[in-house]
Amino acid sequence: MFMSPEEYLAEAERYRQAKEQAIDPLRRTHLEDMERSFRILAESEAALRRSGKIVGALDQRERPEG
Repeated sequence: MFMSPEEYLAEAERYRQAKEQAIDPLRRTHLEDMERSFRILAESEAALRRSGKIVGALDQRERPEG
């Protein structure tokens, strides 16, 4: 199931907070990787939504009226 960019960012923030509290270096590294992954997912989902709006607008322009 896909989430909104805001939901992905909220998850990234949750991992960031957990990372700050982690003592074990391996756990910190894993949490940092998870945080980064969710931030990338947020950026990707936002880009996909923008591109969908652009494609939709272009489709509307290219349709012949009638």
